[in-house]
Amino acid sequence: MTQMHKGFLLIGVFLYAAFVAPKIYAATPDAVNQVLQQGLPAQPAALATLTEALKKEYEARHNVVALVFYAYGLLRQADGYAATNDFIHASEYAKSGFFWLDEAVDLQEKNQRVRYLRARVDAYLPADSGRCVVTVKDTEHMLADPAIWTTTIRDHILAMCYRALRHCKDTTRANTLLAQIKGQNAALAQSLTQDFNVVPEWDSEELTQVLLPLMKGE
Repeated sequence: MTQMHKGFLLIGVFLYAAFVAPKIYAATPDAVNQVLQQGLPAQPAALATLTEALKKEYEARHNVVALVFYAYGLLRQADGYAATNDFIHASEYAKSGFFWLDEAVDLQEKNQRVRYLRARVDAYLPADSGRCVVTVKDTEHMLADPAIWTTTIRDHILAMCYRALRHCKDTTRANTLLAQIKGQNAALAQSLTQDFNVVPEWDSEELTQVLLPLMKGE
């Protein structure tokens, strides 16, 4: 399971720190804010500590972003266990991570932003994670409601759908979608073919259109 991102663009961190964090959290630094600014740590002990903090933050504040980040922390820990051939713990942590990732969507089934977060995690996991079917369904569900998305966010959803179809080995549908993307955004199509294994950092539009509204309870 590859690292989803190292951090947000500076503008995103500024917006969060300046306008959202002071209004939402009394305590600083908090776990979600740490992930937004620094990403999840690579060091196992620090990762475990932050993941547990995200769990406590969700339990205390019921913020769905904390729940998704908690799930992702578990998946990152599973990856670490797998790297050391501790497959029992790897399986346990992966199972828990996917459970909570799905729980986040189940708790707010009509909230497309939460579905976006799940797809954003799933789409950039390795193909052998087995999550491609979930990602295809999530992205198709989001694309069926285009009015709520900006052009940039819609491009991200198309990219995630393409990755999922590739991971599912659905070559026909993947090629059809790539041709559609190329007709709308040639640069995006090129990046999908040349940089398929590159995990993009979250951008400022994802922050303002997805994460910040969720942090405010929308």
